[in-house]
Amino acid sequence: MRLTPAPPGVRILFKASLLIFVVTIVIGILNGLDVWEPSRHTLLTHVHAGTLGWLTLAVFGAAIWMFGSPDDESSRNMATFAVLALSIYIAAFWSVEIVESGIQRPIGGTLAFIAMTWVFVWVLRRMRGNPWNVAELGMGLALGFLVLGAVLGVLLGLQLADVEIVDPSNADQLYDSHPGAMVAGFVILAGLAMIEWLMPGRAVPTVRQSRTGMVQMLLLFTAGLLFVTGALIDVEELLQAAGSLQLLGALFLIGRFRRQLMPSQWGGPAVNAYVRTALVGMVISVGLILYLIGEISGGKEFEEVLNVALAFDHINFIMVITNLVLAMMILSSDIAERVNRIVYWGVNVGIVGFAIGLVAESPTIKRIFTPILGLTLLYAIYNHFIANPVEGTPVRSDTSPAMSD
Repeated sequence: MRLTPAPPGVRILFKASLLIFVVTIVIGILNGLDVWEPSRHTLLTHVHAGTLGWLTLAVFGAAIWMFGSPDDESSRNMATFAVLALSIYIAAFWSVEIVESGIQRPIGGTLAFIAMTWVFVWVLRRMRGNPWNVAELGMGLALGFLVLGAVLGVLLGLQLADVEIVDPSNADQLYDSHPGAMVAGFVILAGLAMIEWLMPGRAVPTVRQSRTGMVQMLLLFTAGLLFVTGALIDVEELLQAAGSLQLLGALFLIGRFRRQLMPSQWGGPAVNAYVRTALVGMVISVGLILYLIGEISGGKEFEEVLNVALAFDHINFIMVITNLVLAMMILSSDIAERVNRIVYWGVNVGIVGFAIGLVAESPTIKRIFTPILGLTLLYAIYNHFIANPVEGTPVRSDTSPAMSD
């Protein structure tokens, strides 16, 4: 499969996401080493710089590259606005340290909502009247979930600013639904779409060529809706149903990509390993979310499984999405293969060790793997930021025809 040269907006989004990611990494290194205990607002800045500044801007880049063309100048203004809007929103979380009213969060959230809606509508216009492939279906569903998550985020920001959106006794349900929409919906679907698009050894099938691919995306989309609805109205049965659909979707995923995970398929350029490792991370993420749903349904409080929830977040954000984003950046930039392999091993050894430390609640393990992960990511950011863009058409290592699965 060939990837056309990236539209102008993609490079804007990639550069901005790399810079903002530095904020997340520096706070994460200091916190993971237990040399600094940041305030709650600083931790929220760390989280949102990662989920919005890094992941969301990079997924916007993937969507523009997937649906756009090299001469599509409409992506430039959209990308610039998205960078400004999400940067303001991220800064709003830290600004509560200075201005305690908290109203800046819903203001920033509204700007972010406008940016997310703009990208979603831009993609929908390009989907209209065209046959979809499985990756495009997944990305469209992911961006729709992102808009839903943004609405919940604005409502949550207003609630935190003492505007009573829901009765204070039900506020926890609103708090739970927002991250559920962003993670169980947007991040998982975006990851699936990017895996589908970038996976070596196969071209992206259309929804007609791969009914199982279409069903897989719809299963996980429905699971996300059930998860958010269950959290909003506090119905445990909906969370359990969401878990069942997550499991079924994961089985579809493993079945469809089983050949790409065979040991014989792991050779070739480092970019291939990034994508295959993201697939492994996706399977682990679904397993962890099933475990969390089972434990909470069994009567445990969220605080009792917080370590597993944090491990799930980091596996999903780093082992899945960050591997995929780095793969895209490799395809769009002139990066030495030696650098790619150093980054691959450092990031993935680091995140696996860090996640083990979280699950085992071992400060020692976390302190060992935090600097490995964080410093490798900073090394990757430096190399990708100074790299020259690829001229011509980036070509993946395969040109396999699409086939039904």
